[in-house]
Amino acid sequence: MTNIQKILAEFTGIEGVHTACLVGRDGFLLDSMARSGIDAEMIGAIASSGFGSAESMGMQLGQGNLNMTMLEYAEGPVLFAPVGEEAFLVIVADKDTNLGWIRIAIKKNSKRIQEAASL
Repeated sequence: MTNIQKILAEFTGIEGVHTACLVGRDGFLLDSMARSGIDAEMIGAIASSGFGSAESMGMQLGQGNLNMTMLEYAEGPVLFAPVGEEAFLVIVADKDTNLGWIRIAIKKNSKRIQEAASL
């Protein structure tokens, strides 16, 4: 298990989190930890569009750089957070997952992932 995978495993270790992906801004999957049956490469490709849109909206509205964004769906949230200038995290969770734990883990681990991935 690589250093990045160990860090991503901290996310999937949170009860209810089933997918943690590190995605390049070009949509290519850099690494992931996901439960069986999850197509992490597809998540990366789709998420890059959503991440770019959220980032652009913040800039257009004068809100500054994106720190984190969350999309809520019937079956649970999807969170995006930038990791350096070249990548971002995608966290997919079940609907009753404690969002506070995910947010803390993102803040704690973003810099570690950036260093481990040399981003």
